[in-house]
Amino acid sequence: MEKIEQTFRTETKTIKFLMRSLFFLIHLAIMTEFVDSPKFRFGLRLVFFLWLAKPYYKTIKQRYYTYWSFSFVLFFYLAYKIYEQYYIYSHEHIAILYSISSFVLIVKMYLLSSPIYYPQVNWWEYDFRYRDDLRISIKSNESDYKGRLTDLRRHAGCVAVFEDLKIGDEIIINAKLDEELVILRGIVMSKRRDIIGRPLIYGVQFKFDSRSNKKRYISLEKMWKKQKNSKKKMKFAHA
Repeated sequence: MEKIEQTFRTETKTIKFLMRSLFFLIHLAIMTEFVDSPKFRFGLRLVFFLWLAKPYYKTIKQRYYTYWSFSFVLFFYLAYKIYEQYYIYSHEHIAILYSISSFVLIVKMYLLSSPIYYPQVNWWEYDFRYRDDLRISIKSNESDYKGRLTDLRRHAGCVAVFEDLKIGDEIIINAKLDEELVILRGIVMSKRRDIIGRPLIYGVQFKFDSRSNKKRYISLEKMWKKQKNSKKKMKFAHA
């Protein structure tokens, strides 16, 4: 458990460092543009990105899904600046700064694409029968709860359950499908409530302290994919 929590803290620090590095590099690129060709619009752009840093960081801190909208717009902006500096103005040194900024952004987006931070949610699927989830039972502190596994990626999962669990709690997940049973241990790493009256959503990091746990996770992945395919077939059958 200590190893998992230490890894999580290290990853969190890395994300914060990448966030600071991203805006430092963007500001440096804009200031370099200004030095090469002093224009008023560069000053406005610099002020805008100084302002943007705070709401952008807030989307990460509060885990708002608007983070992804911000990030994709920012990525296309950086891609345009790389093209502009390389092929229009031939400012390779500025293009390199924007290229490094893009790389930092992509790494940060990858780290945050885990179910622990941003679980995938089928907002468009109004019928609960067809949503990508798997019924599970959870055991925590000698208590048993019913819940659903709603996301499974990168050795982590998202668990939806009405009961209040604490961050750092160790839980046992029992997943069953077509008489196949998988039991896996995990640590609650994050917690969120998107809508009042709906289940609490927990980001869970699975434990891989033995070869058998790794095999169980692989079995859970197969079960998860099988359930998703089954629901897709059922949906199109009723379409």
